[in-house]
Amino acid sequence: MSYAKVLCVGLVGMAGHLVEVEADLAAGLPAVVISGLPDTALHEARDRVRAAVVNSGQRWPNRRITLNLLPATLPKFGSAFDLAIAAALLGGSGELPLLPLDRVVILGELGLDGTVRPVRGVLPMVAAAARAGIERVIVPVENAAEAAVIPGVRV
Repeated sequence: MSYAKVLCVGLVGMAGHLVEVEADLAAGLPAVVISGLPDTALHEARDRVRAAVVNSGQRWPNRRITLNLLPATLPKFGSAFDLAIAAALLGGSGELPLLPLDRVVILGELGLDGTVRPVRGVLPMVAAAARAGIERVIVPVENAAEAAVIPGVRV
């Protein structure tokens, strides 16, 4: 497989919006392109995610990687997309099974060593996921208690 899609949530102010994180791995010169109105921190995700994947013992795909964050008109901010980007990328390369991640929101910042770090805004992010009908979320351990406040969502 060379395409994968996972879910994340972006914040605009305190309002959360469901975001699809797509990864396409194609033949061509190795590169990583991120589209969908990312800010500077999100552009830097390509370096954080690459280091985290490699330092976690996974193989980095030597392909042209296009990451698209939908809806493209919604501005995306911060590092909470890191874990979702890594999951989409590893899913697209065939290293990660995607079926268990269907209809699951993934939130988390990645350290260069592959550790998952907490993010700000988990409560409105998980609330937005619940409003969109999502019943399962993956969050950093440090954010789990905050995420569990939202009824009907399994953390």
